[in-house]
Amino acid sequence: MKTNSNNSKILKVALYTSPLIGILAITPLFIVRAAPYHIYPRSILSTTLIIFLAWMINLALVNYWSKFEFRKNIHKISRYFASYLLSASFILIAMRTRKLIFESLHTSSEISSSHSPYATLAMAISLNTVILILLDLLLLREKKTKVEIENARLKQKNSEALYQQLKQQIHPHFLFNSLNTLKALINKSPDAAEDYLVTLSDFLRMSVSAGNDHMVKTEDELKMCLDYLKMQKIRYGEALQFYADIPEEIAQTRFVPFFSLQLLSENAIKHNALTNETPLQIKMAYNEGWITVSNNIRPKLTTEATTGTGLINLADRYKILSGDEIQIHTTAEQFSVSIKVLKI
Repeated sequence: MKTNSNNSKILKVALYTSPLIGILAITPLFIVRAAPYHIYPRSILSTTLIIFLAWMINLALVNYWSKFEFRKNIHKISRYFASYLLSASFILIAMRTRKLIFESLHTSSEISSSHSPYATLAMAISLNTVILILLDLLLLREKKTKVEIENARLKQKNSEALYQQLKQQIHPHFLFNSLNTLKALINKSPDAAEDYLVTLSDFLRMSVSAGNDHMVKTEDELKMCLDYLKMQKIRYGEALQFYADIPEEIAQTRFVPFFSLQLLSENAIKHNALTNETPLQIKMAYNEGWITVSNNIRPKLTTEATTGTGLINLADRYKILSGDEIQIHTTAEQFSVSIKVLKI
């Protein structure tokens, strides 16, 4: 299928360039009056046909040579040799045959007798060289396109792998802390423990039900993020404060990557100190097509070891899904990440 597509593109280029090359090749002969003007139209048409057929010979050689595995240099050299042997010879024979036909019609030859007897040979080699150059440029561009597509595909696969890894990392770590919190609540406040368990089950249900979806409605991602923050609120108390200001219309009609808002909220909790005296404040706000998750900076006395792949993975996923970049802003007092809401 790909070969047919390549052949179609090369065929179109051959159709476009054959008349142009023919005009450029023949016109100088008439400018220097090496041939009478009245045969100019016939010369252009015949030269165009000869060049187009030479294109077809070279295209056939490319398709034939692609069936064999050669080293890169040997592959090109052998194809070039075959091209000059077959295509240039065809041009030479066709042009000499045309000359004989013109002479039989009582017209002058295109190349006068004062020219070198090797002029037709030189023209045949030159025309075939031009065709080879154009053909190689087309093949090089097609190869570059294939490489770019393959790189994009591999990048997407890598992003999907990181995405799955992120999900697998969140659940064990999160469950461990959640169960410890639940255990402590059962002894202190059974009612609070029951509310906590309901919120935890909602969070896990949504995270599992999304399956392999890369995009979810903003309202679903927001609910999962708020469920996560509510559970953290039970754990940290007044040391954690949060609120969201996202219009209902946007939440219901726009999409964001799965685990995006939750990831940004988790990062804020992970990298900052939470105390009642200086509580961590997480804000989620919508503005002109972007949702910004911001938090005040409260440096920890001791830093935890982190891979830093979460934010990088989110940026890569956004780049692949929409072509957009996430926006990261840091000041002495605040850290914020803005992600674009998407339409599907």
